[in-house]
Amino acid sequence: MIEEKAIRITRRGLERREQIRKIAGTLFLEHGYEGVSVDEIMRQAGGSKTNLYNHFGDKEGLFMAVISQMSETFTRDIKDLDVSALPLKEGLERLGRQLLLVLMEEHHVAFQRLVIAESGRFPAIAKTWFEKGPQMARHYLSKAIIPHIESGFLRQGDPEIMARHFHDMIVENLLSLALLGQVIDEAVQHKAVEDALQTLLCGWAARPD
Repeated sequence: MIEEKAIRITRRGLERREQIRKIAGTLFLEHGYEGVSVDEIMRQAGGSKTNLYNHFGDKEGLFMAVISQMSETFTRDIKDLDVSALPLKEGLERLGRQLLLVLMEEHHVAFQRLVIAESGRFPAIAKTWFEKGPQMARHYLSKAIIPHIESGFLRQGDPEIMARHFHDMIVENLLSLALLGQVIDEAVQHKAVEDALQTLLCGWAARPD
């Protein structure tokens, strides 16, 4: 893979770059990596293939850029959700519901299928997805948990482990079902968050001596 060139990008060039990446993302989700050609991307984006090569190096570089950008997008809503003034249960409930609302969307499920299908060919995309997707989601959950350890509401423990357990309890089973084609409605999502909260609080809530 040719690495992206360090070029000076004008505002118009940046808009052009994003247009190519957006169109490529749609095509990759619909047809997979092998099912999409540079010619088809540029036919829909307009312009010459030189634009793609200048911004992304090659098709693989463009694919990596698409995976990176999409991975960040799926955690953006919980990153921007401020629950610092809420009690722990309400804060994690809001974060968990918002996370599932995004992850159960058809667009995200298609993205997950793409990562699974292509990670054998491109191991780096799985690493990128993991670090910018699940790991970042767990990080934001951990930030919401830390103040409640410091206040004594939760017992002393590793907030990253607590966040990982909570994240995986609400995500793993429902995402597996979604990948199998099941539609996960909001009632099921909310129940998963409620069950995970009960487990987390029963395990880590501070107890009288």
